[in-house]
Amino acid sequence: MPRQNRSRRPIDAAPTPAQIKIHQIKTRVAPLLLAGQHELAASLLEEVLPLDRRDPMLHKMLGGAYLGVQNTPKAILHLRRAAELGLEEPETLLSLASAYKETGDIRGSLRVVERVLNTMPEDARAVRFKAFLLRTLGESEKALDWIDAMREKMGAHPETTILRAQLLVRFKRFDEAERELTGLLDDESLLENHRRDALFDLGTLYDKTQRYDEAFDAIDRANRMLPETEVITPDQFRERWTPEAIAAIPTGTETADRPVFVVGMPRSGTTLTEQIIAAHPNAATVGESPWMNNLCRGLLPEHLSSDRLDEIAATYLRETDTLLQRLGGNRKSKKAPPTLRVVDKMPENYYFLPMIARSLPGAAIIHCTRDPRDTGLSCFFQNFGTRLGWTRRLKTIAQQIGLYHAAMEIWREHLGVEILESNYESLTGDPRPRVEAMLHHVGLPFDEACMAHHRNKATVQTASVDQVRNPIYTSSQQRWKHYEKYLGPLIEEI
Repeated sequence: MPRQNRSRRPIDAAPTPAQIKIHQIKTRVAPLLLAGQHELAASLLEEVLPLDRRDPMLHKMLGGAYLGVQNTPKAILHLRRAAELGLEEPETLLSLASAYKETGDIRGSLRVVERVLNTMPEDARAVRFKAFLLRTLGESEKALDWIDAMREKMGAHPETTILRAQLLVRFKRFDEAERELTGLLDDESLLENHRRDALFDLGTLYDKTQRYDEAFDAIDRANRMLPETEVITPDQFRERWTPEAIAAIPTGTETADRPVFVVGMPRSGTTLTEQIIAAHPNAATVGESPWMNNLCRGLLPEHLSSDRLDEIAATYLRETDTLLQRLGGNRKSKKAPPTLRVVDKMPENYYFLPMIARSLPGAAIIHCTRDPRDTGLSCFFQNFGTRLGWTRRLKTIAQQIGLYHAAMEIWREHLGVEILESNYESLTGDPRPRVEAMLHHVGLPFDEACMAHHRNKATVQTASVDQVRNPIYTSSQQRWKHYEKYLGPLIEEI
């Protein structure tokens, strides 16, 4: 006979004070999660979690809250626990798959999605998610075949239509892609987020087919569907990070030299730089790790004690090592050479260079630069969703570029660490000497594999997912000239 759970309360038993409190918090947190108030939701849920650590819904809600604040390791912890406690419905599993995706574990994410499809083969969200993951893995043909097969069974959906159009563009089937996107945009009932995504992709298609006026119009319309945001001024940044404050920051005790931080403006060649180094037999990548942001966001010089810096280093190394192991070290063979350098290519880590330099003094830093007109245009054309609000207007893009230049000038003058500059135009125009310098900077010998980075099977899930599947090319240089008549607010501010 199956063993009975003797601790189970009778069905008609009155709820305990702990159960009442948990119910009250759940009721309060549900609208907070819907409203995007994830930090408050997480703090409230953490308060009551000790009252019942076997409540699967508590873990599920915590997982969702931590996903919202981009603390993906904690999100994974709680979502896995929710599933272990019996909450294996699609919503929980797909949230877990999203968390794996955010850490770069695309194959782990795909395994979870397949679990959903095994029991619910026509779950629309899982179908769309699988297509996206296949594309991210570089399996574009499989992704397109999957979408087409499922459309026959389930009909079209805006998200799969948009992804199908992206894949058609990838295969240069431009006419088909345009029909998909314009047909979608003709639907007056189309949700705003889907309309915005479709406009971005239509603008990209027009750009690739040299219909530049139509391209700019589509992208501008998409960006104006979201509100403008403010950017702090360089003077405000300098007030926080004075030379005296930087000089007073101590150096931590960590001696690790594996980390390689690739920083710069988004769309400045950070993914290309990452993939070149990661193609080396002794290197690997953790992609855009969220950890420096999680650990350093909001910190000012006065917060950076020796103990705090050592805590940053220990947590960063532990968590990125865990991620690297889950990714299999980006290696297929157990006999592969040892991983001596691990690349972290979160561009916006340039904000945190004082914390990086002082907590991990052995780390290598590579700063990617590019013509700011091309960088700014590329940011404007890129669909960052609700992230990076400054990319939605040319003026705020220019302001962000000014802030970035001010920050890098401060770090170069006062941080006292070696930062290698990797210029996109130089790298794409004459790659070999730049690749040699890059590898020398991170302490690796030159290897021809780095000149054929596009053959590396490492997963890429940034905006450059298609570009890095190709050899180094120069066609993105001076792209801004096609749009010069529209770029007055960008060029004047720069």
